[in-house]
Amino acid sequence: MTVRSLARKGFTLVELLVVITIILLISSLFLGLSPGDGGGLAAGQRVVGSSLRTLRAMALMNRGPGVGGVSYATRYRLLILNDPDDELNHLRQVVLVVGGVSAAKLGGRDPAAITDTTVTPYEWFSPEPPQLLPKGVVFVPPATDTATTMSLSVAAGTRRSVIGQVADNIANKAPLDSPTSSPPTMKYAPVTQPTSLDAIGADFNPKTWYYVELQGTGASNHLGRTLLVLALATARNTGAGKAAIDVSSETQFAAISLRPNGDISMTLDAGEMDTAK
Repeated sequence: MTVRSLARKGFTLVELLVVITIILLISSLFLGLSPGDGGGLAAGQRVVGSSLRTLRAMALMNRGPGVGGVSYATRYRLLILNDPDDELNHLRQVVLVVGGVSAAKLGGRDPAAITDTTVTPYEWFSPEPPQLLPKGVVFVPPATDTATTMSLSVAAGTRRSVIGQVADNIANKAPLDSPTSSPPTMKYAPVTQPTSLDAIGADFNPKTWYYVELQGTGASNHLGRTLLVLALATARNTGAGKAAIDVSSETQFAAISLRPNGDISMTLDAGEMDTAK
């Protein structure tokens, strides 16, 4: 009588398919996580840092509003929503925006003479959809923002974002584009097709955003230090055009520093969030 060996020499095809299916399901769970699903301050730093690095890469590649060819007078911005009446997204929604004049629309003009970023032929678009900071993480606005207060009392000149005015000769066309304010702001609605700011009317529901800007070289385009501070907190509407940020302690802050060359560094060190340094 022949004795049949019970030793297994490998997986059957069905077993392999089951294992692969399980791996794909687990992978989809992780890949499906969006920045708004959590992760705390470290995840918030990664969201902002990744956005700035993407922006810098687009600047170095001369990514502009033109369908093809060269774009001129390009500007690359990371926008942070400043709308106290939008309790869900206020200080949490960020979006990339690229502006410039395509070669096809330059019309023989000197690119250096184009300083008005609000009217045609100057156009803006968002290469990616807006995203939210992780759940429970908010952007801490500069001290000049009196519409949004912070419940936690911190030392003056600390744990507040710093974004100086734009460094070049861009025209101040408030409220559509206010480069000379500190921080700079623009009135914008994320659009995927190049559009001038003055053409983004009420139908698009444009809102006010803070912005950080990079030059076409990928370098920072701000005067002075640029520091983006985040906090583990909640932003709540306290009245028409007013909001408050509730922070539990002074340990619940993190920051992203934009260096003059456009590179970034991240910190949890309170000393590095001292704007006097």
